[in-house]
Amino acid sequence: MDRKFSKDQEIQRLIQFSASARSCLGNEAISLKKRMDVPARLRGVLLKNPTGWLLGSLGSGIIASLLFRRKAPSIEKKNRRLSQTIMGLTLTAVRPLAKAWLTDQVKGFLARQRMSR
Repeated sequence: MDRKFSKDQEIQRLIQFSASARSCLGNEAISLKKRMDVPARLRGVLLKNPTGWLLGSLGSGIIASLLFRRKAPSIEKKNRRLSQTIMGLTLTAVRPLAKAWLTDQVKGFLARQRMSR
């Protein structure tokens, strides 16, 4: 009988040991999940120190724009008279209307050519 009692004790000890191992593994899994959750960690850091992140992003943007800046070609400003400026604006405004009129004329011509065949 003494042996059976020790087997029961051993079984109980193993059950308690497995329960504590399960809870330890559960806690480790939760801890690992928190460490691996990058979006939540970033959100937390941004909420704690938003001005630092804002200034850092502003500074890195300025540095990047200075590093990747291209030299703009020099454009000479043309001195135009008022009449030339008005003529240029008029032509710019009339161009879409002329394009639509010309398109209609070509369509009509092609339609007449097709009907005459």
